[in-house]
Amino acid sequence: MGTHPQLWTAVRATRRAGEALSSHSPTPGQSREEAEGTTESDLIAERAVLDVIEETFPEHNTVSEESSPVYTAKPRWIIDPLDGTTNFLNGVPHYAVSVAFEGAGTEDVGVVYHIPTDTVFTAVEGHGAYANGEPLSLSETSELSNALVVTGFDAASVHDRDFETFRSLVSMTQGVRRFGSAASELAMVAAGRFDAFFERMLSVWDTTAGALIVEEAGGEVTRVELFTDGNEEVILASNAQIHRELVVLFSSGITPE
Repeated sequence: MGTHPQLWTAVRATRRAGEALSSHSPTPGQSREEAEGTTESDLIAERAVLDVIEETFPEHNTVSEESSPVYTAKPRWIIDPLDGTTNFLNGVPHYAVSVAFEGAGTEDVGVVYHIPTDTVFTAVEGHGAYANGEPLSLSETSELSNALVVTGFDAASVHDRDFETFRSLVSMTQGVRRFGSAASELAMVAAGRFDAFFERMLSVWDTTAGALIVEEAGGEVTRVELFTDGNEEVILASNAQIHRELVVLFSSGITPE
């Protein structure tokens, strides 16, 4: 890739956030709800990311979960400074920093840094996807019954239909996992560890970097924008072999009404 300025800025920013988090001890028992939606950990990581971007591209716009969640014009950086906050606060080793760049006439970039495993997943539009410099490739699973699916939902989005979807997937696939870091799990689909990822209500900072990584690894991503105030969307990402079948199943609710 040579010296792609937006890529290396994103890598530096995610690593800087990782360093900031590694030296930060969250308050024992702290939850996102107790912090009214944003924790000190989120803010520390966000400041680290923004410092790097502002140093290098001060003229660019930013869309960040904590401080600037409103969509803005390109060129823009889309940032989730700590995806998997609840995991981080509880010592569960599954969380990441997600940084995407969307250019105006330049290539898009996606970086997901899975901090517990020190793995940097990267993608540049048209140039493939990598994990710590090694090329990524998706699984070759061609039968839904052999697929390992990862998903996510929280108390606010669990409705009867979501539960039925989850239950149906469990019976139709090898298994369904729920780990709590969408950016990480999209990157792991790109790496072939999971065959598919699906979630009904995510924000663009959760998905933009990871979706590009999946696509550049050779996978397929379907994103449906939701008409809400929160830049939210439905996303389905998988290898190419099972994607169409999954789209049909999710579009029909999987089980008949």
